[in-house]
Amino acid sequence: MTCVCCLYIISVYLGKGRENVSAREIPGAFYSSETKNKILDEATKLFALKGFGSVSMRDIGNEAGVKMSTIYYYYEGKEALFEDIMVRFENGYRHYFEWLREENEKAATLDELMDNMFNKEIFEMVDPIVCLSISLAIKEQHNIPSARKRVFNLFFKYSVHRLKSDFDSLIHKGVIPPNDTETISRLFMNSVMVMNDMLIHTYIGNKLPINRKKEYLKLKKYLTCVLTQGVGDNFIQG
Repeated sequence: MTCVCCLYIISVYLGKGRENVSAREIPGAFYSSETKNKILDEATKLFALKGFGSVSMRDIGNEAGVKMSTIYYYYEGKEALFEDIMVRFENGYRHYFEWLREENEKAATLDELMDNMFNKEIFEMVDPIVCLSISLAIKEQHNIPSARKRVFNLFFKYSVHRLKSDFDSLIHKGVIPPNDTETISRLFMNSVMVMNDMLIHTYIGNKLPINRKKEYLKLKKYLTCVLTQGVGDNFIQG
């Protein structure tokens, strides 16, 4: 069973007792320079929480505890820094996605599948930088072409395509009944986006908005319904 997101993304599929995969172990996701990683980490946090346009290079330097000359040694400006964040995000997303895909192919029953998809222990296991990178790409997709390209390619092509393939495989194995796997895959992607937002609220210490929690519980209910009963008019209206 494939996970997104990410997913980022990307960690919502981690099952009980499974060892967390640190983002720091992702090939190509981090650099050998600790200073460069620190700059990227702090820039990711600031961009994701305040918006790309509201953050200056000086803000990033202050948060990272480095001189402006150090930042400009690595990056000529915010745009170059943002692009590096997106490259790192894409590498991390794909790594998580494929690792979690392998883990969840082990689901032999619908109950096991649901346990994996909605395991609360994710809150203690996900790497905040991955969550923030996903949120940043989603927020800036309408303003920055490179973010828009990655959101479309990773979430709505790469992820949905593989989710559909894995749901088809689960149908073939008898784990779930015949279904509209395209719709289920897109619905599941929506639930992952909401879960990612919930993780960020936990990370920064904010109280989770009631409407966001209700949205997640509603999506979870819908997914449970369609995985057992299939996609139909009653589901769409529900």
